[in-house]
Amino acid sequence: MASQFQSPLVIGLVLEIAFAPFTPRITIRSERELTVEIIKGYNTGFSDTVEYESVVVRDGLVFLTWQEHNGSTIAHILDFHSGKAYTAVTPAEGGFMRLTGPIEVKRGGPH
Repeated sequence: MASQFQSPLVIGLVLEIAFAPFTPRITIRSERELTVEIIKGYNTGFSDTVEYESVVVRDGLVFLTWQEHNGSTIAHILDFHSGKAYTAVTPAEGGFMRLTGPIEVKRGGPH
């Protein structure tokens, strides 16, 4: 059954997530490609453009995943209604991070 909800991840959407250790800026480039930039905290200056997959779970709730070129994997649950992100990261250098932070839509998409 096809999803009845429209994805809030529209082309041109720019959002920032303020996690305690770092803040990524995510820019949706196309239906399959995004750019992530670390703009504050740990690993500031890191940038990568990657293929992503997303699933609209329900209205305003998106499961977004990708693998960076350095091998790190990222899985976000983005709740646009509550304005929070719930994220799991497996960094390339090893380990596992569980993060929660507020979503700020900087351009495009739901406000």
